[in-house]
Formats: sequence, structure tokens, C-alpha cells
Amino acid sequence: MEQEYEIEKMLKKEDNVILVKVLDDEMKKNILLYEMKRLDEIVPFINQGMKKAMGEKEALLLIKENKDDFNTDPNKPKASENSFTLRTENGEIIGEMIYDEDELEELRNDPSVYFLSDNFVTYNNVGSNGQKQFFVMDEEPSSFITDQDIESTVKSLAVAIPSTETDHYIKDCFDLPHDEAIGTVVIGFTPFDE
Repeated sequence: MEQEYEIEKMLKKEDNVILVKVLDDEMKKNILLYEMKRLDEIVPFINQGMKKAMGEKEALLLIKENKDDFNTDPNKPKASENSFTLRTENGEIIGEMIYDEDELEELRNDPSVYFLSDNFVTYNNVGSNGQKQFFVMDEEPSSFITDQDIESTVKSLAVAIPSTETDHYIKDCFDLPHDEAIGTVVIGFTPFDE
């Protein structure tokens, strides 16, 4: 029988957990292939968090019911302010997710701001001068998924949110609906003994 890592044991005790599973090489490869397909889009999507997570020794899949919506419950951590951005090839941020309601209200009245969704804004006054643009998803802090100290159980870790297509692939593998109320996260980690 495979060893169970301490990080797995801790996450299995979380509320609303559907699944905690160390990914095999085949599933890791497929997840990376889904993420790499996003590079061919008109505005390429680069999942830096997933790249970092998959660069760790092991990858753990966490599937959880999102009963406590991170974006509406003030007691739960939100995604990092700059974890999902639109950037130019020189790294300038020309669009980002905004979670603060007051800031969103101000931006709604700003003619130089364009809303791509309810809380993703682009800044028309930031010149991209014909540069290529990329959507970039960075890694999240572990506090995004738990208030337990999972970092103390491993040498290093990276928390990644899969893109939509990857999320659907993962849910299909476990016969789960493509429902936003079910969240998928990949946690790459390197055990202390590595």
C-alpha cells in the first residue's frame, strides 16, 4: 500500500471535501496537456501556478464543495489579488481580478476601465503598444484552501487553480458535474525526505 502523506491526512479532515488524491503520472501529464492547449488561444492563457505545482515531486488533487464561497464570505480567504491577470509581453498588468466591492464601484464609473466579467477589469489607459497579451494565472497561497498549516508538513508546495477545460477534465475523471459549486485545486508538494 502506498504511504499516505501528512498533507493528505490534514486535507481529508477539511469541511466539504469530496476527494483528496495523489495524482499518478498519467493524470499529471493529461492535466499539463490541457493547460498547454490554452497557449494556442487568441489571447494565450499561461497557468504559472500549475507549472510550479507540477514542478514539485508530488501532485495532490483536492476536490471540495464550495459551500463557503471565497468571494462572498468575508471570513474566508479570497484568491490572491493578482493571481489572475492580463499582461503584456513585457509583464505590464493591463487587466486583473478585483474583489473589493468599493473598488469595483469606483471602477464602474471610470471610462478608461472595461469589464470583461463582473470582477475582471482591463485598463484602456495602459498602453500595450501592439505587444502580445497573455492571461496569466499565478499560484495561490495555501490559505486559499485551508487555514491549517499544511506547509509545515512538506519541504515546499505550490497551490494551483486549473483552467476551466482542465477543471472539466478532472471532474469527468471522477464523474462529477461541471458545477462551480465544486472546486478543484492541484497542490504540488515535495516531501521532506526528497
